[in-house]
Amino acid sequence: MKTLHYSIIVIACIITISVVWYLTSYDPTPVTTENNFGIHALVVHSPPYMACPTEDCRQPDYYLKMNSKLKTVLVGYNVCDGNSCVEKDDLAVSLPLEDVLHPDYAKLPLPDDLSWKDGDSVNIWVKVPNSSMIGGTLYFDFSNAQNVWIDLGKSEIVRSS
Repeated sequence: MKTLHYSIIVIACIITISVVWYLTSYDPTPVTTENNFGIHALVVHSPPYMACPTEDCRQPDYYLKMNSKLKTVLVGYNVCDGNSCVEKDDLAVSLPLEDVLHPDYAKLPLPDDLSWKDGDSVNIWVKVPNSSMIGGTLYFDFSNAQNVWIDLGKSEIVRSS
C-alpha cells in the first residue's frame, strides 16, 4: 500500500513539474516561414587567431552573420542543431541592408561552449517586429507591439576564411 502511495505522489510531482515547466517556457510569439524582409543569416566558425598584436583580441568561436534586403530590427534569435540551442531575446539590432557592392553584416557572437563543428546543420529562427506587405510596401504593426519568429530554415555552419 505504501508503494502505491509513493507512486501516486511521484507521478503527481512529475505532472506538476511538467505543467509548471511548460507554462513558464511557453513563447506565444507566432512563427512563420514568410521572410518579408529578405533576411539572410548563417553561423560562421572563426578559428582562434594565433598571432595577436594585443593581449585581449579574443574573437568568438561562432557568430551569427546577418543582413536583410529591407530595413528591420532583430529583437531575438534561436539557433539549434538538434541537440543544443542558443537563444537570445531582448535585442535591438538594426540589420544592415544587403548591398552587393558594399557588403555589410551584423555579427552577433554566440557562446564559446558550443559542441558544433564546421559543416553541421543548424536551424535558424529570427525574431523581428510584425509586418505586412501591402502593394509592394512594407508596414510594421506597432499597434500591439507583437513580434514574429521567422524560420529561415536549415543552414550549414561555415568556416571563416
